[in-house]
Amino acid sequence: MGKKIAIVTGGSSGIGLAIVNRFKNLGYHAVSWDLKQAPDNLPFQKCDVTNEEEVQNNIRELQEIGNIEVLVNNCGLQFMSPVEEFPLDKWKLLIDVLLTGTFICSKAVIPSMKERRFGRIINISSIHGKIASPFKSAYISAKHGVLGFSKVVAKETGEFGITINSICPGFVDTPLMRNQVKSQMELNNLSEEEVLQKVFLKDQAVKKLTSPEQVADLTEFLASTKASTITGEAYSISGGWGI
Repeated sequence: MGKKIAIVTGGSSGIGLAIVNRFKNLGYHAVSWDLKQAPDNLPFQKCDVTNEEEVQNNIRELQEIGNIEVLVNNCGLQFMSPVEEFPLDKWKLLIDVLLTGTFICSKAVIPSMKERRFGRIINISSIHGKIASPFKSAYISAKHGVLGFSKVVAKETGEFGITINSICPGFVDTPLMRNQVKSQMELNNLSEEEVLQKVFLKDQAVKKLTSPEQVADLTEFLASTKASTITGEAYSISGGWGI
């Protein structure tokens, strides 16, 4: 019968790492697709999600040991600039990784999911898949695109027992986030709590960071049989940002 496999792109740190560990604890062969090795010797395949050949090769390797039941498209990056100054190479990079990578990875797993008449694709989008902020044109365009792409796939695959949904986090308590907080503390001569409340959480109704484990909780639910008729949806975990 083989192993139950869950793929998490960008699974070597932050939200992705929390999701890899969650699926590992649920009995999956949970593998991180990333450009760097996951800690604690978790299963890992080096993968550039914008390279279709590399993605397909990784899929074939995994199919030798089991069935791919879950794909979590999580990997991401950020670049900020006014639109008139936004470098074209940075625009293309963000669109390629965040949107085209989601397409390539989803395209790769759908055939075997259709054949087995079961599959779960979960996209870690962002609250910026629903709302806008200045200087993030590429990121926000890509994240909005992920939600639209998910709806199309939901329409195409629902009859095969496949669901695809998106999670839209706000600010999540990751090492990357803490580095941003530290930078703002130094830049504005503020305490950590002042930075959180005055800079990052000012537009949230609930004034605290989301934990990576909370995102993993929702991912776990959407991957379960309990969510079998939920598809094409986008769930915010943002403390009420954007309501």
